[in-house]
Amino acid sequence: MMPSTARLPLIILSLCAAITAITSIAAGPRPLSIQDEGEAMTFTLDPVHCMANFRVQHMGAGMFWGRFNAVSGSMETTEEGRVPRAFDVSIDVDSIDTGTEKLDRTLMSPNFFDEKEFSTITFKSTSVKPVEGRDGVYAVSGDLTLLGTTKPIESTIELTGVNGNPVMKKAGYEAIFTIKRSDFGMTWGVDNGALGDDVRLVVGLEGDWSA
Repeated sequence: MMPSTARLPLIILSLCAAITAITSIAAGPRPLSIQDEGEAMTFTLDPVHCMANFRVQHMGAGMFWGRFNAVSGSMETTEEGRVPRAFDVSIDVDSIDTGTEKLDRTLMSPNFFDEKEFSTITFKSTSVKPVEGRDGVYAVSGDLTLLGTTKPIESTIELTGVNGNPVMKKAGYEAIFTIKRSDFGMTWGVDNGALGDDVRLVVGLEGDWSA
């Protein structure tokens, strides 16, 4: 029995839906794209509001703090700055600040950061993964280059805030990690205990985005 003319459109639509479903199953799940995860946004680091603080043990006793004031680079994010995807950070060695000019010059000498030969310290992330059970906290792997030597490191990075509007936004993150300076060839004072090998860093990052 032939279907009535009135039913033909409904039959055709049903066949099209079935073909689409079969094609989708055969093709497998569609991979996620940037749009699926949220539009990518790149924040340019604000050098006025970024700094890299470091801590090292002095003479086997107290913890000595210093910082670098010139931090530049970028942060790639999704979710309007709330979810990081990549970090690219550069630090100017000559921006070191210990509060004592004579010590600053010493730390820029060949025994330490050797500023004339290696003017920057850089970090480029290779992976960013959320830490389970800790909202806004991420485990970040990447390559740190210091004194011309590049080594992989692990860092914990926490979202500190996002503020702004659809035209302009600010996003902030804080990174905390520890390195052995001897791994990068900075060995002065390690053997005799004058200066510790482990250096703890706390890096404050604040970036700007505009439409």
